[in-house]
Amino acid sequence: MIEIFKISMIFLVIQISLIAYTFCALATPGMIFAWYQRLLDPLPDWLANPLGACFKCFTGQVCFWGYLIKYFNEYNLIDHLFFTSLGIFLSLIYNWLWTRLEL
Repeated sequence: MIEIFKISMIFLVIQISLIAYTFCALATPGMIFAWYQRLLDPLPDWLANPLGACFKCFTGQVCFWGYLIKYFNEYNLIDHLFFTSLGIFLSLIYNWLWTRLEL
């Protein structure tokens, strides 16, 4: 049972991190969500970054809260930290791929 739980958790963090990264990538100038980035521009960095100005910060926030919502009843601090850290690490991989493929 624990094995299935861990595998489903990893698939969920892959899904969440990919969606969060893609949203931030599409908020760059000339992309479909550029209007959202313009809304964040006047905000201070400490507020704008977790709301989507920084793909690492935004992915971390979405993974942090996503874990709490999904696994509230089975909360485990180590799993929570792993979930959030893996999401941020995956977003770095997505960014590396995005810049290499020049999308």
